[in-house]
Amino acid sequence: MLILTFCAWGGGAAELPKDVQPAREEFEAGLKKAEQQGQERVTELGEAYQKRLRELARQQQSKGRFRGLVTVRDELARFSKARTLPDRPVEEPVELREAQATFQTKWQQTQYSNEFTIVKLAERYVQALAVASETLEKVNAATQTVQAVEGECERVVALPRLRQALEVTKVRPPAAPPKTHTGALATGGADPRQRRPLDLYRPDNEPLSSTINYEAKVWLYEDATQLKARKSAGAGGLYRSLDGAVSFAPRITLTCHNGEILSGSRLVVEYFSRVLPEHTLKRETVERVTLPRLERSKSHTVDLKGLQLNRSESVSVQQYAGVSVSNFGSDFYGLILHLVDPDGRVLWQRFSPQALERELAAAPPEK
Repeated sequence: MLILTFCAWGGGAAELPKDVQPAREEFEAGLKKAEQQGQERVTELGEAYQKRLRELARQQQSKGRFRGLVTVRDELARFSKARTLPDRPVEEPVELREAQATFQTKWQQTQYSNEFTIVKLAERYVQALAVASETLEKVNAATQTVQAVEGECERVVALPRLRQALEVTKVRPPAAPPKTHTGALATGGADPRQRRPLDLYRPDNEPLSSTINYEAKVWLYEDATQLKARKSAGAGGLYRSLDGAVSFAPRITLTCHNGEILSGSRLVVEYFSRVLPEHTLKRETVERVTLPRLERSKSHTVDLKGLQLNRSESVSVQQYAGVSVSNFGSDFYGLILHLVDPDGRVLWQRFSPQALERELAAAPPEK
């Protein structure tokens, strides 16, 4: 989980010459200030995240989205205790996913900025120690005094807190959160073609052997290039609509760790959609792919045909009536994967999102 940690500085500092003491005091004061400012930024971010969650909860409630309301309120309760963001944003509701992605980026930027300040403080301090050591050697200072300065440098280099700062600042975080598909059609000039990873979940009763033997990663390719935009104005209002078909095609990489996949085995994929505006769940289609033999520690990637769904969204802005949005058609919801051996036995199952577990059957559907 993403969390900023601020540690106390270890002891063991040697007695330094009076000329070097101001550099140490400046270094330690700078560290203390950086830690304090970092904590303040983390607290501000946490408060802003909680405020955003409360706003989302009110929005989900006003729209009558009970599942989304429960998810947001659960996240608010979790964050109030843990004070950390999840490693990956949730899939639904999309508003919460966007909020988590945004705050994850802000969290990373805050941590990077704080740790970078600490690294710069350490750089200035060890440089000052190098100058002091050279000066002491030129004036033939006592060996014990020179060793004290050199020992201080060794102490600073070995501090775990500074090693943590170096590790965090290896890679600069992104300036903006990664783009996430919102499911809304009126996205302006956003790229209508994108590929995103899907989180996969396993059944609670799955045998340990299946969990260990097989693994899958899924990326979903979404193509909205067939959507057509229309705009009009008149009678005191503006109107905008998007209509057309959106294609969804998954790429699945199967990996055998300990087990193997025999030639003639099948990958069976069930596709599910949400019918708009009711958001009711519907199984759209089933796709089957015959697999080659896959030995231990080997992987195989399959590009599936997927499915195509029709969508329609209209936005109306009236001078007195305000903004109204209507959605019709279907939106992609998720999929269920079944790995079946040549004899028809199910070796392994996965689903995305987690809510599809209630739709999971012991055997894949025939149609």
